[in-house]
Amino acid sequence: MSDLPLPPHQLAPPVHIKRAQGFFDLEMFDDVQLELRAVPDIMPWSKEKKALLTFLHQEIADWSMMQSFARSLRHEFPDEEVWWVSEAYATRRSESVESAREILLDGLVKHNESAIIRYNLACYASLLKNPKECIDLLKEAVQRDQKYKVMALADEDLKPVHKALLQLGWGGGVD
Repeated sequence: MSDLPLPPHQLAPPVHIKRAQGFFDLEMFDDVQLELRAVPDIMPWSKEKKALLTFLHQEIADWSMMQSFARSLRHEFPDEEVWWVSEAYATRRSESVESAREILLDGLVKHNESAIIRYNLACYASLLKNPKECIDLLKEAVQRDQKYKVMALADEDLKPVHKALLQLGWGGGVD
């Protein structure tokens, strides 16, 4: 990004971050990148900059770039489970479900009570045609956060186990 043009006016980093977020909301992705070029690569700005770039690349389906930014954030902030999930999400699309699964299995060691990591691992188990593992992981996710019960029935990745989930009584909504 360093060889690309900067915004016409150099403002304080929080202003460029706020402007970039506004452009993101308006889906003006070139302007997001332009604003972020003016944000220095030092904390705390570098984290906000990388986070916005992660989500930007998710929106434009540039999986390898999303993966790169998410991986960087995961290594810098391993205590934040969102970066494990974001990197796995991009890795699934840029490499393979198996590679994404490995990231989340490592993340589960660090975040052993994480519902979202379990939920995503359940999706990968479903895609890898392991319905027993999928349902076990979904049950564990739901024990930690009931919202995953409703999400599971709407998730295309979990379509192969929808019937089994309905048989478990998950069709009635959140208990």
